[in-house]
Amino acid sequence: MLVLSAALITILIAAAYYKTELTRKNNLIVRAEPDKSCDLQKSACSLTIPDGGTVLLDIEPRPIPLVQGLKIKVQTSSIDAEKIAIKFNGTSMNMGPNNITLLARGSGVFTGQGMLPVCIRNSMEWQADVYVQTDEGIIIAPFIFVTRKKY
Repeated sequence: MLVLSAALITILIAAAYYKTELTRKNNLIVRAEPDKSCDLQKSACSLTIPDGGTVLLDIEPRPIPLVQGLKIKVQTSSIDAEKIAIKFNGTSMNMGPNNITLLARGSGVFTGQGMLPVCIRNSMEWQADVYVQTDEGIIIAPFIFVTRKKY
């Protein structure tokens, strides 16, 4: 009975620790402000995070097309990123979920592929939120860009 009680206490302590760690890692620690002066249609864009470090987003090809494959690259500097995901949202129209988890390539570089859906509008403003998972929590780096339909 003593062994069973000790095992149960150990399991409860481990579960509480795991839940605390999971909650801590999923806490939003920083949400940067977008730099509207940078144009992802012309070049990669970089955001300086208020608590230190930078997040660079590069999307190719340029101009960024709709309904075509995109090569996405995120590079962090002075941030110990464990995972990175990107979420594309229409700023003035709900375009449905468009989330992409990027693969670690080493030295703070993460890459992946994605696609933007077609829109009925000739011009569409998007926000690409880059979610950087660190040991301390989540950093969100938002990037704004505009796509135009080709005829």
